[in-house]
Amino acid sequence: MSTDEIVDPTIAPSDQVKRFLRHVGVPVGCVVGIIAIIAGFGWHSYRTVRTGALALTHELLVSQQDYIAKEVNSFLAPASAGSVVARDMLEHGAPAVEQKIFMGYSSTMLRNVPQIQSFYIADGDGNFSTLEHGENDQQVALTTLVRQADKPPIFTHELRDANGKVLRQWQTPAGSYDPRGHAWFADTVKAGQLHWTHPYIVEVTRQLTLTAAIPYKGMDDKTYVYAINMSLAHLNKFLNSLRIGESGNAILMDREGHVLAGHGMQEAEAAAGGDPDRMKLDPKHFPVMTKAFDEYRVHGDGARTVKVHGKNYVTITANLPVGSDSWVLLLVAPEDDFSQFAMADGRQNLLFTVLVVMLASGLGLLLFLQARRADRMREQIASSRAVANYESHALQSVATYPDLFNPEDNALLLTETLADQSHARRAAIWRILHDGHTLMCIDSYDRQQDVHSGGFEMATTDLKTFFDAVSHGDALTTENAAADERVGSFYRIYMRSFGSRALFCSPILGSSGPVGVITLEDAPRAEVVSHFVEMVAGVTAARFSAQHYTAVAAAREELESEPSPDEVAHDPNQGFLLAPGSLGMNGQPAAQDLANMEGFFPAVAIMVISLSDMVMTAQNDPMANLKLIDMMAGMLQDIARQCGLFSIRMLGHRVVCVAGCSHTPDKGAVFRMANAALMMRENTLAVLAKEDLDPVFRIGIDVGPVFGGMLGKAPQAFNLWGDAMGMAEMMAQGAPDVGTIQVTEDVYHQLRQNFLFRERGRFFIPGAGLTRTYVLAGRR
Repeated sequence: MSTDEIVDPTIAPSDQVKRFLRHVGVPVGCVVGIIAIIAGFGWHSYRTVRTGALALTHELLVSQQDYIAKEVNSFLAPASAGSVVARDMLEHGAPAVEQKIFMGYSSTMLRNVPQIQSFYIADGDGNFSTLEHGENDQQVALTTLVRQADKPPIFTHELRDANGKVLRQWQTPAGSYDPRGHAWFADTVKAGQLHWTHPYIVEVTRQLTLTAAIPYKGMDDKTYVYAINMSLAHLNKFLNSLRIGESGNAILMDREGHVLAGHGMQEAEAAAGGDPDRMKLDPKHFPVMTKAFDEYRVHGDGARTVKVHGKNYVTITANLPVGSDSWVLLLVAPEDDFSQFAMADGRQNLLFTVLVVMLASGLGLLLFLQARRADRMREQIASSRAVANYESHALQSVATYPDLFNPEDNALLLTETLADQSHARRAAIWRILHDGHTLMCIDSYDRQQDVHSGGFEMATTDLKTFFDAVSHGDALTTENAAADERVGSFYRIYMRSFGSRALFCSPILGSSGPVGVITLEDAPRAEVVSHFVEMVAGVTAARFSAQHYTAVAAAREELESEPSPDEVAHDPNQGFLLAPGSLGMNGQPAAQDLANMEGFFPAVAIMVISLSDMVMTAQNDPMANLKLIDMMAGMLQDIARQCGLFSIRMLGHRVVCVAGCSHTPDKGAVFRMANAALMMRENTLAVLAKEDLDPVFRIGIDVGPVFGGMLGKAPQAFNLWGDAMGMAEMMAQGAPDVGTIQVTEDVYHQLRQNFLFRERGRFFIPGAGLTRTYVLAGRR
């Protein structure tokens, strides 16, 4: 149970609610109410001002639209009305005076109407005349084309002054020019009434031009077309001169989106290369106008607001009829241009709101902090009382444990209580044996996996810095054990394989000095409960004093707990095998005994230790690695002899150990092999840690029937075959982490009463099907 879960039953829930409402709810509610009222008034004021500003903006744009529409109509009126007047004059005039009528009316209009660029007149025979501006405003240039059947077409040019006097005359070839092939003639004749052409670029002036043409029948019964050309440059100049708000713009477009005049005209003409059919707005450079035109095409004309790049724009579109077609007048202006006063008023209201809110928040904050300070003091007192009660309860549970000082009982409650109080990942109790050179793990509790383990032994010579740090009797705390030289060796030997980082150590002091140490790994509350750890250390010291056994006695007790060899018929050939290529070990059976060891062995325990090739992969001197491997081989030899294994061989990067190689089942073979595996693992870890090397081995164990016999000529070698050999090697290769011992399900069933295991899960093994594997953690 965590201290966070402790509830003080003396505190009534109703009191807590009332205190919360009084200390927190009232000040917070008052501040929130003030803020809500001020924000409501500010928002209402802002919406009212903004609505009025938008309404005024729309009215201004509508009036601006009407003004522009009148100007556009005034711009086009001379062409529409003038063409009708000219038609009536020419239609009822004699052919002999037709040229004079055309010249007199057109020149007068050309001098007095600036937007008119030129006049055309042509008949069905291909005769053509044009009148345009001369070298100055008082001069006109007349160009005529009279077709004769026996002569090529020739343009006759005349430059005349204001009185009609010819100042200069010249001729140029007409080439293939025929007015009947142009749109202004052909489309007008087809329409039979006043016709407006699409805008086009005049090659001479490079100006966008619009033509209003009207057909009529002459006195000679020929079909004539009279056309007035209007330059849109004047209209473009007028639209660009308009001031719409601070930065608004106007643009005139046709219904297909082609730009005719106004903002963006020059950019569109340059991008289109002078082609009127390609003169459209670029969305990258004119995103607001493009979106406003899209809204027009979807919803029709009218006023609306669009948002581009997070900014609001007011737009208004209107249709302007031009002949049988219509143009679109588009006005765009930022909303801010018409609502600056609203923004200024909003900023003043906002400033006023912020000042009032700051004052109200300050008063509320002072009240809230004072109330929270009192609540924190009360909570700290209650929490301290609850923690003290909880620790007292935990200490009471330890003190009332019936077998607390029983040497035969493991008192697993101690490590569980330590891990629970400190929130440690693992809590362990270590004892320094009476030889003074061995540190033995009495019990280690993993709180995450809820498992106990023990029996690990480490030499104090390998942990000299660690012993020196705890021998002074003071607690030791480090957040990064790997980088702390005081506990670096302990981290490499014990902690690194479990992934722990932080370490808290509390020495167990006896009458003559430290007799052990309590370690807490990754314990965030270790220092908070250090006094509780010291009390448990005192209890543990009393337990050690009551137990009175030495390292020799512990080893004897362990050997006595093994199944008695007298229970089975022990094969006289049990011992160590020295074969070609194997480790040199004493105690080899006689050659005649080995010769009899052939046939079926029902229950042989086999252990495979898979080593990485340190000699080939290490960066340092290979000869130094060979010395290290030789030292490890001797150490493994001694352990194999001590635990009574049958044989041990080193084959390349593998070490193969065999126990129970007898014709009758040896029940203690697996027990001896597990003891040997734990001892080999701990000693190997210590040796590698001393050399500052990572663990480079994995261990696998299996038990089962095998066949064995002598092979070859003298000297013969003893060899084993069977599934147990392959399964043991597979367990070693598939071990989850370096430095771990993986065993098969058969090994687990025989050792689960004496050893601690961690299940890995179900796996598919070829030839065996689905089976479970386990990791050997330690002795019980």
